[in-house]
Parts: sequence; C-alpha cells; structure tokens
Amino acid sequence: MKRPIVSVVIPCYNTQEYLAETLDSAIAQTLSDIEIICVDDGSTDDTPKILKQYAANDKRIKVITQKNSGVVTARNVAIAAARGEYIYTLDSDDIITPDCLEKLYAAMTAGKGDVITSRVIMFSDNTRGEFILPKPTKSNMVINNCLVNAALFRKKDFEETGGFDPAFNDGIEDYDLWMNFMFKHNKKIYRVPEILFYYRSKPKSASRNSQGASKYHLLRKYMKKKYPEMRKYFVIKWIKKIARMIVRIDGKNVKIFRISIRKQK
Repeated sequence: MKRPIVSVVIPCYNTQEYLAETLDSAIAQTLSDIEIICVDDGSTDDTPKILKQYAANDKRIKVITQKNSGVVTARNVAIAAARGEYIYTLDSDDIITPDCLEKLYAAMTAGKGDVITSRVIMFSDNTRGEFILPKPTKSNMVINNCLVNAALFRKKDFEETGGFDPAFNDGIEDYDLWMNFMFKHNKKIYRVPEILFYYRSKPKSASRNSQGASKYHLLRKYMKKKYPEMRKYFVIKWIKKIARMIVRIDGKNVKIFRISIRKQK
C-alpha cells in the first residue's frame, strides 16, 4: 500500500456539533495523498456514529476507538498509527482551508522550517477575526505560546521528542511539544504568511483548556523545570526592561533615570 504524504490526526471527544465540518475540511484538501486518523476518545454523544459514516465513504479515514484517556494519549495513539512521513495535528472542532496542507507541505519541502504553521482566524458563532500571534522565535515562545495546536511536522522528528507529554493532559500540551522541538532538538518553526487555519473559540465552560490560572501556573512551572534553557531568555527580557527604565529617549532628549543628559541632533 502506498504511503501517504501527510497523516492528519484528529482526536475526538464529544464534538458531534462540529465534527462533520472539520472532517469535510480535511477531505477537501488539494493535497489528496493523505490519510485521516481519528481517535474516538470514549465519546458519549454521536461522535462515533459520525466517524463511522465518514469512514465508510472515504477510505482515507481510519477510526481508532479507545476508552476516555485524554487528548495527549489520543494524539500519541493516532501518530503511532500514522503511515505518513508528515503529521498534521487538527482538533475535531477546527477547520482548515482546502489548500492548507498543500501550502504547508510546500514550505516544508522548500526548507522553510521543521514545524510549519500559518496565520489563523479565530471564530465563534457570533464573531470572527484574525488571531494575531507573535513570530515564533525562541524568545517569544518562552514568554507565551505563539502557535495554535495545528501544525505540520515530520513523524520522525516527533518520535525523537518522545511525543506529547502526559503531564500536560490538562492543557498546553501543544505548547510543550513546540518547546521540545525548539529547545531539545533545535528545530525551526516557520509561519506561512497566509490564513489557512480557522480556530473555533468556545465558551470557557466548553473548552478543554479552561484549566484555570492556578493549574496553568503549575503547568508553566513544570515547563520551566523541563526546559532550563528558558531561564536565559527570561534574564534577557528583564535586562531589556530594566535598560528601558533607566535610559529613555523622549523626543529629542536622552534621559537616564528621567534626568535629561543631552539633546539629540
């Protein structure tokens, strides 16, 4: 059996309301040499029924069923079963444009980076607008996650990272993976300057990542321990902040501790 170029992995848990739209967007890709691996993570709604219907109509769709174990396990199981050289992670309530995989794959094969993402539209039932994210450099990624959870990467690179860390099953598991790629394996992240991904924004009560400030703080604390390289970038950030506080350029005046020392020409 011919090996697909890209394996799209979709963890699914009780998303009957959005799943068909997500699957339709994956099926419609102009890069057709793909497989779509869906892991039903113990859904209790009509998610299994929808997956079964789609798999019956498209041989590229494969469904794996497991007891509810969380998104980290679901993604790891899907990627372990993937046959594609490249992996694209997609949540079961988000949408990709028809040319998404084709353009990400083109950037990958052109050597733009090792993890390829794109610009993002955030949408809900009532609103829509671009989700503006900083450039995914190491320094920016240390301060906050600059990516969404959908990106293209090589399966072999993913395996070298050890996969999604179960310690982050309550949230920011994608953030941890990107940090792993960058800091432990020196991989480059590149953002295609086009809108190819639509991120569905849901109420906090319906969001898996509504872990709360205290839990997020604990996850970030563990992340800092896991990647001690982050400390350097925090130090650089504070040095720059202090330097801006000490030396300020106000119009044509240079000030140190708010005391004007000379006029610029």
